[in-house]
Amino acid sequence: NFHMKANPVILRLLGSLSVAAGLLTLSASAMANKVTNGGFETGYFSGWTQFGNTGFSGVQCPGTGVPEGQCDAFFGPIGSVGGIFQSFGTQIGAPIHVHFDFINDNGSPGSFLAEWISGSTTNLLSLTNPPGGGSGAYDYTVLAGAATSTLRFSFRDDPGFMMLDNVQVVPEPASLALVGLALAGLAASRRR
Repeated sequence: NFHMKANPVILRLLGSLSVAAGLLTLSASAMANKVTNGGFETGYFSGWTQFGNTGFSGVQCPGTGVPEGQCDAFFGPIGSVGGIFQSFGTQIGAPIHVHFDFINDNGSPGSFLAEWISGSTTNLLSLTNPPGGGSGAYDYTVLAGAATSTLRFSFRDDPGFMMLDNVQVVPEPASLALVGLALAGLAASRRR
């Protein structure tokens, strides 16, 4: 019957490590993409809801000039607007990073609208008859004004197609500060 006496320094160190590991896990889950199928890699609009004119809209694999993965979504509704949206849980007051890649083909008449809907509606990007070569990555920081928020994309491109890919909605990493505090506490207890 052997009993070992625990060293208090080692116990504090293990406790600090446990707290730091828990905070890192919390931080990683808080930074996970809220959007399902943001790269359209399922080959369908899985996770998204289509609305309006859904003609000439879909997902292509392989995509054309795809910035992420193998697939992208294309939209070319004629005569009226159509698009997709997705809703997800958010923490009220939390800053959120929104990212998407948009590729335009210079079609006219054409329009593109990206909206953040969370208690109120914020237009992230609104283009009417955008010039060709209007492709690029777009990044925004928004606030969650409700427990459920929505990201919505609207398109019209009578003569051609607009592409969308790599859609991300990621809570800002505010919890990383907590991880830093935990690691500082770990270092302090180790010095003792």
